[in-house]
Amino acid sequence: MGTKTIKRALSLFLALALATICGISAMAADTTATGTGSVTGNVAVNGSISALTISVTHPLSVDYAINPNSGTFTAPDINIKNNTKVPVNVTVSSLKAAAGGTVTLTDVAAADKTWAELNAADSKKYIALGIKAKDATGWTAGYSTATHYAVKDTPSLIGSLPTNTTGTLTLVANFGLAFDAAYTAKHSLVLMFNLV
Repeated sequence: MGTKTIKRALSLFLALALATICGISAMAADTTATGTGSVTGNVAVNGSISALTISVTHPLSVDYAINPNSGTFTAPDINIKNNTKVPVNVTVSSLKAAAGGTVTLTDVAAADKTWAELNAADSKKYIALGIKAKDATGWTAGYSTATHYAVKDTPSLIGSLPTNTTGTLTLVANFGLAFDAAYTAKHSLVLMFNLV
């Protein structure tokens, strides 16, 4: 028996096996209702539902500046755009001081310090950094006007954004003024977006 003959026989065998398997599975999926008068047949209707993709546009980083000479804290707006097909909730999951700057600040409550009286060591140590909705623009009625301070350990719901809408967050801070040189500090902001 030649190689071509063996290959043809093997191909025929595989084709028959596949046809048999396909035919059996098709017959197993069907049932026949029989009887006299009227006959009912039950058919299971199975659905498959995909999860909606949440899509939100936000900045990758935000820089703030403290100017002790003028006593000012400046930071750009943090625009959050909901690209999802339905409204989403925007929650501050966490806001925490992070390593990587020339100083690592300790987050405290705004009322914990007399900020203008901090000495050089404490000015380089403490900050009350917070985040909140800048105004009502874009947010669904009932959004939070409260400031989420970094010292808080629990998530804070800011509010809901309708589809194709932008809401704005803003950073606020209380800080010391006695800086003896230029420094950098880092914080990590984690936002969570979920369906309303």
